[in-house]
Amino acid sequence: MNAPMAAETGCQLMKRLAKDLKESITKGEKHADEVESRIAQLEAQANPDQAQISALKQTLEVIRKKIEDERTSLSELEDVISENC
Repeated sequence: MNAPMAAETGCQLMKRLAKDLKESITKGEKHADEVESRIAQLEAQANPDQAQISALKQTLEVIRKKIEDERTSLSELEDVISENC
């Protein structure tokens, strides 16, 4: 996330942070889709590399957890914005 800009009001800051979270969620979802696709490609092989598949599944779980946390933060931030701005 970016540092506050000069003369930025609290509402402007929160709206900017909400926008940044939305962008991060979108990027995370795209990355998760790419990792899922790679897992499917590996699993479709005759002799798939189970270690690589396992590592990718762990990575996918980390990405999904980050997305979930960001969605929660975004929801809470949007509530604050709607109540105060």
